[in-house]
Amino acid sequence: MKKALLINALIITGTSFLFNTVGISFRVFVSNKIGAEGMGLFQLIVSIYMMATIFVVSGIHIAVTRLVAEEGGRNSFSVSDVLLKKAFIISLFFSITASFILFLGADFIGSDLLQDERTIYSLKILSLSLPFIGIASCIKGYFYAVSKVLRPAISQAIELVVQVFIIINIIDNFAARGLEYACASIVLGTTVSEFASCFYMVMLYRFEQKRNGALLQRKYFHNDFFSKLFRISLPISISSLLRSGLKALENIMIPIGFEKYGYSEKISLEKYGMVHGMAIPILLFPASILSAFSTLLIPEISEANALHQKKRIHYTVNRVLQLTSIMSILVTGIFIIFSNQLGLAIYDNMEIGFMMKILAPLIPIMYLDMVVDALLKGLNQQVSTLKYNLVDSVIRILLIYYLIPANGVLGLILVMYISNLLNTALSISRLLTVSEIKMKVMDWILKPILSVTASGFIVLFILHNMDLGFFSVGIYVTIGVILVSILYVTFLMQLDCLTKEDIKWFKGIFRYSKEVPISSGLLNSNPNSVQKI
Repeated sequence: MKKALLINALIITGTSFLFNTVGISFRVFVSNKIGAEGMGLFQLIVSIYMMATIFVVSGIHIAVTRLVAEEGGRNSFSVSDVLLKKAFIISLFFSITASFILFLGADFIGSDLLQDERTIYSLKILSLSLPFIGIASCIKGYFYAVSKVLRPAISQAIELVVQVFIIINIIDNFAARGLEYACASIVLGTTVSEFASCFYMVMLYRFEQKRNGALLQRKYFHNDFFSKLFRISLPISISSLLRSGLKALENIMIPIGFEKYGYSEKISLEKYGMVHGMAIPILLFPASILSAFSTLLIPEISEANALHQKKRIHYTVNRVLQLTSIMSILVTGIFIIFSNQLGLAIYDNMEIGFMMKILAPLIPIMYLDMVVDALLKGLNQQVSTLKYNLVDSVIRILLIYYLIPANGVLGLILVMYISNLLNTALSISRLLTVSEIKMKVMDWILKPILSVTASGFIVLFILHNMDLGFFSVGIYVTIGVILVSILYVTFLMQLDCLTKEDIKWFKGIFRYSKEVPISSGLLNSNPNSVQKI
């Protein structure tokens, strides 16, 4: 079991980091092809697409993962393929509906809502991918629940390879005709890659059915599977739909707010693209491990919650919050120290580096929100996350409406700080209540801040007194990051903030390793687990 645990941890962490590295590198490649204005236009398209995608994926994905985990925790035999078949029906209904709405409404969305007709073709192309995403999400959710993570990892690899191959080969020809067609080339690659990923997962599903034919005779029927699926998926889907809808509204309002501040339409899209399309993805890149971790937290916590194992829940929540806080504070320090160099090395743009420095203190808040959201869903608190997300989105819209026209980019930064602080505070407060744990402010926050500050000053002093002029900016940053990380961990251990037990737990971080036999079923894991452009 320990061996399987370690293998799963290595697979999910390694593949997530690799895919995000390729994804973020590819994003830089595309940004160099279409520029900041093109990235701003593309982010408008993505805001609508993600509203449809998250609605199709998140609810049913988490419902399948939780139900398979809960049934696997109670029973020694395989969960029946009945659950997966019913999940397919629900997923197809929502994904096909969303696909038709997006395709038929693309002209209205592009012309009237986004106020840029250059988005219409891209929206129509992307609408075709939604049914494939819906089916694949069900299958991947099953495999995550039973801790067979290699299968969805391979599907992500297929998806990424196909996407990159297609876009690299067509973007220049499309871009020569304008930004409208440049964006269309990107989404065409995305749509084809989603089909390839879904085809692989369906073939794998059929293979598992044939291989486990004997197990399928032992069906474990639950008359209330449909009601359970809806009870879990509906609040999450409604939350996702409302939040992503409000998020799309925010993204539409931001360039309009910039224009009211005094920027031209082109500059407004550039500023928007710099923040949301270029700076934020880099800040979230180190969270690839946490993103994968969050996916596996749901079955872990769901099973413990179903079995009323309070000590297991208490232990897991404590460890997760500790790890997230320690990791995110290190990442924050690195971005504050090396943001200017990173802006030059990645985008050859000092302004984006400055934006990353200003936004870096948000990293612990954003990272914590990611894992806390997963923990709450695993503890059957999806209704609470729905309420908090709605409150957050409404406040964000009000802030965008008033602050951006008056303050420009500074207003957008203020909106992000206020909103993220509020949402994360509400979520953490709820998690602490239902899990009955207390925040260890000294060990999780103050000591790590002290450690990363000391590490940063020491490394800057060392680098300042070394002749590194013959190194490239990338090598300079790499040396600095390695030194800061080593010193940071050393200081944490000296301050008893990081112990050998913590390190041992980290090695086996994905603790959910229940050996559940495969029945018929089968899962885009978290749709954000791979950085898509």
